[in-house]
Amino acid sequence: MNPDFAIILNFKLKSIKDVDADFLVKTARNIGARAVATDQLQADFEKACAKYTIALVDAQTGVDLTPVNVIDEIVNHRKEGNSIFINVEVDSANSLSESTTEMFTTINNWMHIFGHALNESEPCACTSDNGFILQNRHMQYQKYVFVKKPLAQEVVVDGIAVEPNRIEMIEKRTEPKFSYEDGKLTIDLADIPESDFDWQIIRVQEHRPEDDIKETKF
Repeated sequence: MNPDFAIILNFKLKSIKDVDADFLVKTARNIGARAVATDQLQADFEKACAKYTIALVDAQTGVDLTPVNVIDEIVNHRKEGNSIFINVEVDSANSLSESTTEMFTTINNWMHIFGHALNESEPCACTSDNGFILQNRHMQYQKYVFVKKPLAQEVVVDGIAVEPNRIEMIEKRTEPKFSYEDGKLTIDLADIPESDFDWQIIRVQEHRPEDDIKETKF
C-alpha cells in the first residue's frame, strides 16, 4: 500500500440500495483522505475513485472513532509509520450519522492545515523531549515535530546534523525563536500564537541540496 495514505475511510454499507459511491468518495477526498476501502459495489467505487483521483484499496478491519478521539488516533498511528482505517457506517441513501458528520468536520479542519505533513511523513532517527518527530519521506531534510497541548515552553530536538535553515509553525507560518548548539536544537514555544488545535506541527527545514548551488551570473 502507498505509504502516503495516512487515512483510509473504510465504508461499511448496511445496504447497497441507493448508495452513491460518487458522494462518498468525494467526501473522503474533501476531508484529506487519499484512499477508501469497501467490500461492496466495487465497480461504482472504482469509477468514483478514478474521477476524484483517490485510491481504492482492499478492505481491512478498521477502527470505530468519534469526533473526540479521531485526531489523537490518526496522529498516534502515523507516529508508528502506519495508516489508519476508519470505519464509516453508511445507511441506505448515503445516510451518515450525526457523529460521523461531526467527525468528518474535525478531520477536515485539521487535515486542511496539516494534511501534507501527515500524509508524507515517516519515522526517523531524530528524538524530542516533547512530542515526537517524523520526517518527509520524499524530502528528508524536512522534519516535523508533533506537539500537543498543553505546549511546553520549549522543545529540544536531537539528531539534526547542522543548524536548520528555517523553523515554522505550520498552522500560521509563524517562525519561533530557536538556538542550535552541540547538536541540540532548542525551539522556543513561549510566544507562539494560540491555536484551536490540540495537535500542532512544527516544520524544521534542514540544509537542502539546492543550498549548495552557487550563484550563476549571465
